[in-house]
Amino acid sequence: MDKNKLILPITILLGCVILGGTFYAVQASKQKSIEKQQALKMEEDRRIAGIKAEEDKKAAEAKAEMDEKEFDAKRKSDCLSIYKTESDKWNNARGWRYDETENLCYIRYKDPKPKSAAECEAQYKDLTGLYFITQKLLCKDGEFENSF
Repeated sequence: MDKNKLILPITILLGCVILGGTFYAVQASKQKSIEKQQALKMEEDRRIAGIKAEEDKKAAEAKAEMDEKEFDAKRKSDCLSIYKTESDKWNNARGWRYDETENLCYIRYKDPKPKSAAECEAQYKDLTGLYFITQKLLCKDGEFENSF
């Protein structure tokens, strides 16, 4: 009978150990699952932040490009206004152009005393570059430009 008295407490103790171990294992598994989910969420947040940063960068570049185009369009309009004013003021205004690179407006005029082709060649003979080539060609056509 002594043996029978010990079986019940041992069974209860053994059951508690098994239940406690199972409970601990479930909680440890839950904790690992939560940590894994948090790690995945952080990874996803970093990925989304990277995508958002890239989108923001592209949007900023697009806005800068649009601002530049608007600026150039306004300057072209201003250049046309300058040409109209010069045409009203002078009867020798022949045309206009806007140089986006230099941000300058050029008004072309007919030279009242045009130079000969030889004089133009002599004046621009040692000078190189697009500007001087343009000036030489204008000279040969009996024209000149002023920048604004």
